[in-house]
Amino acid sequence: MARKMVLSIDDKLYTRLEKHARRNGETVNEFFVRAVCDALDMFDDFYDSVESVDALDIRPNARFFGNN
Repeated sequence: MARKMVLSIDDKLYTRLEKHARRNGETVNEFFVRAVCDALDMFDDFYDSVESVDALDIRPNARFFGNN
């Protein structure tokens, strides 16, 4: 089942996104789907590499958005 999300962005940003999407032969929706999938793939690759390094006990766990 497909799920829907509502995203509110200002006109100036939408125009920029639309131009970028058109250059790639995409609609704005297709651009977002591809961009989110690419970002998730990159995060998974990064997270997997950090886990591999952690398994070797070479460096501590990576933290995102940590407020200590």
